[in-house]
Amino acid sequence: MTDTRRRVKVYTLNEDRQWDDRGTGHVSSGYVERLKGMSLLVRAESDGSLLLESKINPNTAYQKQQEDEKFLTDLFAQLTDEATDEEKRQELVNFLKEFCAFSQTLQPQNRDAFFKTLSNMGILPALEVILGMDDTQVRSAATDIFSYLVEYNPSMVREFVMQEAQQNDDVSKKLTEQKITSKDILLINLIIEHMICDTDPELGGAVQLMGLLRTLVDPENMLATANKTEKTEFLGFFYKHCMHVLTAPLLANTTEDKPSKDDFQTAQLLALVLELLTFCVEHHTYHIKNYIINKDILRRVLVLMASKHAFLALCALRFKRKIIGLKDEFYNRYIMKSFLFEPVVKAFLNNGSRYNLMNSAIIEMFEFIRVEDIKSLTAHVIENYWKALEDVDYVQTFKGLKLRFEQQRERQDNPKLDSMRSILRNHRYRRDARTLEDEEEMWFNTDEDDMEDGEAVVSPSDKTKNDDDIMDPISKFMERKKLKESEEKEVLLKTNLSGRQSPSFKLSLSSGTKTNLTSQSSAANLPGSPGSPGSPGSPGSPGSVPKNTSQTAAITTKGGLVGLVDYPDDDDDDDDEDEDKEDALPLSKKAKFDS
Repeated sequence: MTDTRRRVKVYTLNEDRQWDDRGTGHVSSGYVERLKGMSLLVRAESDGSLLLESKINPNTAYQKQQEDEKFLTDLFAQLTDEATDEEKRQELVNFLKEFCAFSQTLQPQNRDAFFKTLSNMGILPALEVILGMDDTQVRSAATDIFSYLVEYNPSMVREFVMQEAQQNDDVSKKLTEQKITSKDILLINLIIEHMICDTDPELGGAVQLMGLLRTLVDPENMLATANKTEKTEFLGFFYKHCMHVLTAPLLANTTEDKPSKDDFQTAQLLALVLELLTFCVEHHTYHIKNYIINKDILRRVLVLMASKHAFLALCALRFKRKIIGLKDEFYNRYIMKSFLFEPVVKAFLNNGSRYNLMNSAIIEMFEFIRVEDIKSLTAHVIENYWKALEDVDYVQTFKGLKLRFEQQRERQDNPKLDSMRSILRNHRYRRDARTLEDEEEMWFNTDEDDMEDGEAVVSPSDKTKNDDDIMDPISKFMERKKLKESEEKEVLLKTNLSGRQSPSFKLSLSSGTKTNLTSQSSAANLPGSPGSPGSPGSPGSPGSVPKNTSQTAAITTKGGLVGLVDYPDDDDDDDDEDEDKEDALPLSKKAKFDS
């Protein structure tokens, strides 16, 4: 069975106004006969002994709230008091840590009220003091408390640090007038310094603090109102007061052509710094761009390509890849001006033919430049590093870059060719307005006598546009016509099944005549003619083969007689044309047809 009781820690205030730890137990509520009412009960989790028994009085709710506020005020005062014993301070900060952890079990409304109360009571100034102390255990607990606050409401933390910076600027201005120097210590800078100075070999605390910083500088959780934009204000503050603290270890370790310190812990720390800088490149706009270009950050980062630790070199390469991925010409000009591909090419050549992550990552970066056709970087790479890369033939990336470069040169040398290609490319996807005007002019200039009777007057553009609409009914009409012809042929076949069949015959196309009969009846009455019921060319005879592409079939029998079959679906206009053709026949053939 699951224990639904809440686990709490009990403290009591002694006569000297100090807090005594009574232990940890589980809290519950119930009716207590001795107290004559509902009471809170806390029993120790070790032996079940009673640690606290307090009657619940609904009339003292406001008084309890005042007592809670007084309690928190006293708590923060003891935490920040230099006279407080170190052991006592450690107990108090651990109590506050468990207090914040307990708040995670509250309902959202109650949790909001809890953290709002802590903020009003001054928890952030108290944490700033505690983080500045030398006790590592106290600082670790303070870091956990700070993480609860950042996860709950990062905007609250950002607002505090910006107000603090404004106050420090005002104080510094007054001290400057009095020729007194003041050290600018901000809460967020304390967090960065603790990240940099983490003594843990695994940098567990540094990783936690880097995650908190990433949350604070993430524009996705920043608010925007009608009067102000939190993103603009906070990023302006961060790059002015904090970025130099974050990049200090990077700049200190990259003063030469290779890292000054290349031990594992330093490499891990620099990798964390690069991860946060890469996040800034991706999510911030002109702030990080101005900082990188003005401080020459990319050159310093690429020094780490010479590190003996592959993960650090890959972090440096990923930082540059993120910059190139933006396809920003300001970045590109900065890269070309400072020849910042040289460390990458040098690392690629030093890697040799080994197929590893470094090799693949560098090739992918150049492949991105080729595929995206970044012209300025393509020309820069080929003009300055082609001799070092031309022998790489196990991938086609560099040869593809060379081809891109040659195509660019060809277009520059032949601008007319380039303009012609663009014209042809545009013509494929859209029609020029001038083309439409030319088509209309041609249509108006067309002579009406050239048009056949009944031809629809349609402009060329409309013909092109309506081809699909016209072809659909035509195809349906042709299908109906073929179906009608097949039905008529079946009727003729059934009608002529009783006719006499010729014992032998041969089908051929008549090459000597193109004559057609004037009527079906005259052809059918001729003895031995193809249209007669017993003739070989009749539809009912086994030797008849209809030809779909023409409406006349020529049959040559053994006697040499030539006859033409006119199918009954011919119209009157065809009959008139057939009479004209018959008049043009030679006399010998006319005699045969007239006999």
